[in-house]
Amino acid sequence: MSRKFYWVTITKSYLSAFALLIIVLFLLSLPSSYQLGVLTATLVSTSVEYDIVLDAGHGGIDSGGIGAGDVYEKDLVLDIVLRMRDILEGAGLKVGLTRDTDMDVTHLAKSKGTRHQRDLEGRFIALHSGKIGMSVHANTSKSSAEQGAIVFYRRNSYIGKQYATSVLEAIEQVQVLNHDYPVPRSNLMLIKAKPPVVLVEVGFLTNPDDLAKLTDPDFRQSIAEALCKGIANFYAVYRSEQSE
Repeated sequence: MSRKFYWVTITKSYLSAFALLIIVLFLLSLPSSYQLGVLTATLVSTSVEYDIVLDAGHGGIDSGGIGAGDVYEKDLVLDIVLRMRDILEGAGLKVGLTRDTDMDVTHLAKSKGTRHQRDLEGRFIALHSGKIGMSVHANTSKSSAEQGAIVFYRRNSYIGKQYATSVLEAIEQVQVLNHDYPVPRSNLMLIKAKPPVVLVEVGFLTNPDDLAKLTDPDFRQSIAEALCKGIANFYAVYRSEQSE
């Protein structure tokens, strides 16, 4: 029995399309940590415009945590960050903000995804326009007994730990601490930015004492001043080391 052979002609355009499809499928299968690495690599050439970029967490349709009486995290942390901007600019630093109104920052993202993913990416990108950065939040917990401030930094980052320690020592002067040491994390996107970035939880909205303090403008001013002191103490050392 004779066999028949069929020849199929594949054009270069089909080969190119097939190769592109394989590449896309490969990238989509990669872990998020690798994708973050690719994003970080693309931001290496981002121009640094500010001494520090401040990020007020949440905003817009994302209220963040909610305390009794419909107290929104997004409003409290924005107020603190705006106070910080005024203090730091008064000290001669150039300050950038991821937001200065009640909005998210999805418009800064460069890729598609859920609103939350684009918002995080937008903040991550914005933080690269500063020599250092800080993201300010307020916490919530199932237990109303949880209270106090927490300072997170990127795990295994020596400079990140020094930055977080400086901020922790300053905030301890005005607020009780949930942890009396800076907490290393490896799963928080914002502190994985190339410049040193810390994420600060200024208190728990679900704790009556913290909530009472955070809704007091005088306390928010004290928090803002303490955070700025921690930033200034670290930045003075960091800037001198960078110039050597």
